[in-house]
Amino acid sequence: MENRIKGLKWHLPLAFKDSLGQCKFEQGDVIYPKKMEGKNWGENIKEFDFLVQVKSPTRSQSTANSNLDVFNSNWNSSIIFEKIYPKNPDLNRKIETTQGAFYTFLWKNDESVFENKEGLKPIVTSISTKKINYDFIKTKIPTNWTGFAIIVDYVNDISLSKRQLVEDILTQNFNVKSEKLEIKKSISLDNESSNFSPTLGLELFLIESMDVTKITEHLKNVLFKGVKNRFNINTHGLLINN
Repeated sequence: MENRIKGLKWHLPLAFKDSLGQCKFEQGDVIYPKKMEGKNWGENIKEFDFLVQVKSPTRSQSTANSNLDVFNSNWNSSIIFEKIYPKNPDLNRKIETTQGAFYTFLWKNDESVFENKEGLKPIVTSISTKKINYDFIKTKIPTNWTGFAIIVDYVNDISLSKRQLVEDILTQNFNVKSEKLEIKKSISLDNESSNFSPTLGLELFLIESMDVTKITEHLKNVLFKGVKNRFNINTHGLLINN
């Protein structure tokens, strides 16, 4: 498994999963634009034009994972980081900005975000399964197969755990293929200009069966924790046969 969070221009190891999920980088975080090869840190660091090190806020006792309220509340909070030029330390400089701008910089490698005086709007980090594009997903399902589409946040442990439960129960009982789809094409939103989190994705599990009742029962066994007979598959994903 690759030790990297996908979707970002900068190279963030999986150790930064919670930092991204909470939109909170803290003192001591050092981030490189790409993977550092080899073992000799002092020599290899010079291959970069610059790297970044967070100076503030101080490290705190934070929650172990992400949620929407935490992410949005941190988005406009302050951060100070230093651009470090290994080949020319005289160029080193500190920049004060917002956590949201720093997040966006790591995502898009665009320093212009630090000059945005109006502030950046928080990105979309949570999407209802009701927004999954039925027509688009249906085109991806082979004839006489069933598809189960779920939205996954790849820096959220709860979301990843749910995805794993779905994959395990389906592969144990059916012939299954899976496909990762681009989130923008897979979702229907009222505001087409919405900026989706780079850690969001949609996974489509293709099941060689038309027995929706049986598929639903298996999914219910791993996804349902509530009152008997109140399970609704549509709160977890989109189930379609073709």
